Amino acid sequence: MSEGQVETAVAGSTGRGSDDVRRGLLLVLAIVTGYAFLHAGFRLLASHVLGEDDVIDIVLSQDLRAGYDAFPRQPPLYNWVLWAAQQVFGPRLETFLIIKYGALVASAGFLYLAAYRVLKDRLFALLTVESLALIYSIAWRFHEGFTHEVGAMVAVLATTWLFLRVLQEGRALDFVGLGVAMGLGFLTEPAYVVFLVTLIIAAMLQPGLRRAVGSPPLVLAFVAALAIASPYLLWMLDEPRRMLWLTRLWWDGWQFNGNGLFDALRGPIAYLSPLLFILPIVFPKWLQTAWVDLKTSPFQQQTANYELLVLHAGLLSFAASILGALIFEINGLAVHVLMPLYLPIVIWLFGVARRAANQPLYIKRFGRLAIAIALVAFFARMANLYVMDPVCQKCRWGIPYATLAQEIRDRGFGGSGTIVSLEHELSGNLRALFPNAKLVTRGYPRFTPDGADWTRGRVVYVWDRDLPDKKAQRFLRFLLPKGIRAADAEKLVVPWQHLWRETGYRKSEWRLLIVENGRVKRVINSDRSRRLGL
Repeated sequence: MSEGQVETAVAGSTGRGSDDVRRGLLLVLAIVTGYAFLHAGFRLLASHVLGEDDVIDIVLSQDLRAGYDAFPRQPPLYNWVLWAAQQVFGPRLETFLIIKYGALVASAGFLYLAAYRVLKDRLFALLTVESLALIYSIAWRFHEGFTHEVGAMVAVLATTWLFLRVLQEGRALDFVGLGVAMGLGFLTEPAYVVFLVTLIIAAMLQPGLRRAVGSPPLVLAFVAALAIASPYLLWMLDEPRRMLWLTRLWWDGWQFNGNGLFDALRGPIAYLSPLLFILPIVFPKWLQTAWVDLKTSPFQQQTANYELLVLHAGLLSFAASILGALIFEINGLAVHVLMPLYLPIVIWLFGVARRAANQPLYIKRFGRLAIAIALVAFFARMANLYVMDPVCQKCRWGIPYATLAQEIRDRGFGGSGTIVSLEHELSGNLRALFPNAKLVTRGYPRFTPDGADWTRGRVVYVWDRDLPDKKAQRFLRFLLPKGIRAADAEKLVVPWQHLWRETGYRKSEWRLLIVENGRVKRVINSDRSRRLGL
């Protein structure tokens, strides 16, 4: 946030009313939209290669299903949205970027609205949004590692804002909006349910809020939420095996899991870093003020205290994660999976800052620091995308999937048949490069789209050369025609391209089989070595 924006916000932060909220909201949406265009634009210029979870969801979203057996514990809203977007834009990187950065803009807007409801201060509501640049999982990991979590971000922050509206005003539209937000939230991430339950319990602990929580309209909102989520819930209950993810941890009896407990204990610090360490440095007496809040009992709040509501909801989520580790042996969760539990607590963090040191000097320091860190993160990401190694290790943006696709086309595959792949990043990128093909995956994940037929026409079998022939044969034994084995596949070496390095400074290797009418199809192309730069 620039000094001019800080001064403008300071001048307006004493105002009240819808105009004040609207001006701040427009400012947030404008800044975050510009940020989104900057990151998305440079991502598109660098590479169209898909990475991380995108490669899984682009395969699953070939079909619109109530749930996906490859990941029964993962609610399907993101896949539904992705499927719908692909009907318009096709299965390509741009589709993911539209969803991801659209969700980021929406999340920033809901966070601002919720923060303003709690803090009644436009400036600190703006700082709350700006603080997202100081949370590693959002400032860095968000750009490549989030899929279902982008929907959870929107649902958590929209629910927080609408729940506050229900508590403060309780108009009919507020209950309707909350029911929709909760229903969609149930379809994003399992952790959303924990967030919602702890938010409601935190409100019930305050005498000043308890009555509003038990109102009949709120009960009806829950019923509506369950109706929205019912396709997935009914799908889960349709076959008992889909519920195994809830109980399989106890198949050999309960055991103490130290790793899960450690993950739960470090969760808030890991997710909120480095913001959690920056605030006490920038705002004097932040720790003392926070300690007072931590010692304050919710049972003593005869009048509503919304800052404490957010704090206590976060503390209850922390307790729930510890119980989950101890009772259900939950462990191995990535830090960003905890986002639904701890994202709203940034509002309380800035409520503490406002009460501890609400002075222009400290506010400007924080704003400058947030901008500086955002710029550092941006240029580091650009180095990761454009310089690649040694900045990155795997450097998935440079993998020459497009050249591999051309090799497949040169062997006579027109793009409307069936492709069988044994590696998830390869599968997802081939799906983007052959949008009219049916992409069948084995290994991880295991997915067969509706209408896939590997018994006729040209069928492509492709996998990474690091996969041994015996293991590939095990995955393909029911998919290959009789008499053809994985060992019959040709070895394909494809060089990497770079903006300034010599072609072939790195190479990727795959195994490729193209079968037509029960026979392996090969093409000898004398121009291939020259074209590939080998």
